Amino acid sequence: MKRIFLISLLFFLTGYCLAQEGTNFEDLTFKEALAKSKDSGKKLFIDCYTKTCGPCKYMVKFIFPLKECGDYFNSNYVCIMKDMEEGEGIDIAQKYNVRIYPTYLILNHDGTVYCRLDGGSVLNPKENFVQKVKDAIELAEANRKYAAGERDKAFLEKYISILQTHDKKQLQSVMSETMIQLGVNKLCEPKNWNLIKTEINEVDTPLFRYLVTNRKTFSKILGQQEIENKIMSVYLNEFRLFKMMGIDFEKRMADLKQFEKDRYKNALPLRYRMLFYSIISQKQKDRVNEILKTLQDMNKKLPNEDDRIAVLRELSGFERIANQQQKKEACEYLQKISNNLQPNHVNYVQKLIARINK
Repeated sequence: MKRIFLISLLFFLTGYCLAQEGTNFEDLTFKEALAKSKDSGKKLFIDCYTKTCGPCKYMVKFIFPLKECGDYFNSNYVCIMKDMEEGEGIDIAQKYNVRIYPTYLILNHDGTVYCRLDGGSVLNPKENFVQKVKDAIELAEANRKYAAGERDKAFLEKYISILQTHDKKQLQSVMSETMIQLGVNKLCEPKNWNLIKTEINEVDTPLFRYLVTNRKTFSKILGQQEIENKIMSVYLNEFRLFKMMGIDFEKRMADLKQFEKDRYKNALPLRYRMLFYSIISQKQKDRVNEILKTLQDMNKKLPNEDDRIAVLRELSGFERIANQQQKKEACEYLQKISNNLQPNHVNYVQKLIARINK
């Protein structure tokens, strides 16, 4: 009787009949499914869903009934569905740390995870869910080989290619672990440098730090402009995208001071932007005079008008940390800056002055 009720409930929740050509989700307990998986030689596929999950319902109604899904899943897996908010689904969710729905677990016969897709739904049939699962398995298998110590050149090239598409964070780690040891000359070879240029985009990645430390040697081989462009683009993009997420501004500004010595033209304006933003966002009232000194020298230090405007845009909130005398000084310096701007930028600075004067 209980078995009949569960089947009826499954049909009610999913809104479709288990079509013969689609995926065959069986009414089995987790233990029964593992046993059948072992007996059949197939892995266990679990659709981890909740009743209120819209993408879960979409997958069950429109994706799993597809013939290509039936052909793939029925041939390779014992398939079950479990509601993560009731029955043994609660224990499954805890055991496998399922927090995003739907999550698709592919388990070995002993219950260990072979592969998982957290939030692995697709939005329409054209996205090819079967290929998405195959790609996830390929990545999981490659991760296991790498973790086990596989470092064959052909494998690493394939692994990096997979990571470029499916796991950028792991890619940064793998490239750092395997490429630094090549040395500067090898890293400057076109294939390796193109990888660095396109994929190493985090300031604290070991391979990027290696580039920064050895930038002069890299510059002798590839040219200073090439290295300057790469280095500065990473710092600038980090500031644009993550400045509100706890960047170590003091460390970054120390780096930029070194780049200024190398005559990296974008280093000083970016350092000024970081200085303004860090002081204002952290409400460092005791450092307001550093902003004033920078404003006083700006016309001389930053001859490029666009650089000046970019720095001034980081003054948002200055009026909340400055006293009246400091506001007055700031407006005097801003007016001098405004006097040396093209008309299209003057209006912005005048509005900034008006806001600080309120």
